[in-house]
Amino acid sequence: MFMLAPFPLFYLPPFPIDKNIFGTALDRLVIWKFPSKVQKRTIPIFKEWYSNSTLDSVLTKWKNNSYPLSNQFIPLNVLTYNVRDWGTRALELMDLIFKVDSPICAFTEVGELWNSFKVQNFTSFYQKCTNHSGGVMIRIGKHLRATRIDTDIENTVIVDIHGLSEQIRIIGIYWSQGQMRNLKDVSPFSVKGTILTGDFNATSQEWVSQSTDRRGNSLKKWIEENELAFTPTNSHSSKRSDRHMDLTFTNLNRVENETIFYGSSDHSERK
Repeated sequence: MFMLAPFPLFYLPPFPIDKNIFGTALDRLVIWKFPSKVQKRTIPIFKEWYSNSTLDSVLTKWKNNSYPLSNQFIPLNVLTYNVRDWGTRALELMDLIFKVDSPICAFTEVGELWNSFKVQNFTSFYQKCTNHSGGVMIRIGKHLRATRIDTDIENTVIVDIHGLSEQIRIIGIYWSQGQMRNLKDVSPFSVKGTILTGDFNATSQEWVSQSTDRRGNSLKKWIEENELAFTPTNSHSSKRSDRHMDLTFTNLNRVENETIFYGSSDHSERK
């Protein structure tokens, strides 16, 4: 998991508040079905607001705040999923994105209908494949600042995300069974803060699979040369076999990986 940039929590002394007005405001949060975490973050703001008689006094309090600040880090979920045709699974994927609360998503095998259904408040970065069923798409929540790195590498999308406690680079890859690929083309794009993720169709006993194939050996050598590390997970990603082909590698610290059993694709999702 990754951490967003820290934001301050304000600690204020006790003050008199009109309990009826304050309680009514809190009740409205419940009635309007705000998530509990939003309600908790809103309470300090309400307290400051209702304890001051004018807007100027509230702004003055915030401006002159001299109380100690505390940094809080929020986990940032990154979802990786072999879609096997975006056109037939768009609604299912929308539900999945919001269910796991992932502002960063890397989808492989999205197919030619990748743009047939747009996810609200997300920006899409797409790279086509040599066949109709391939293609890679990275979707980034619009509250994050993202920049695409231009490259003509097939089945590869590279996006930098700014404004976090650490700048990260997402490299999404789909490596089909019959595709000839030279991983050295990707090497110049592997920088500090890289997350390389996607469907590699490569297996290794060191990466949750029961056996190691030729592509797995080749990929493992390249990963080591580029000082990336495999991110362990709780289960293999294939629903038809014991192979784990949807892999994530990174040079970031504090990264966790989990396989989620959801959806109708023959690949499980990971975050």
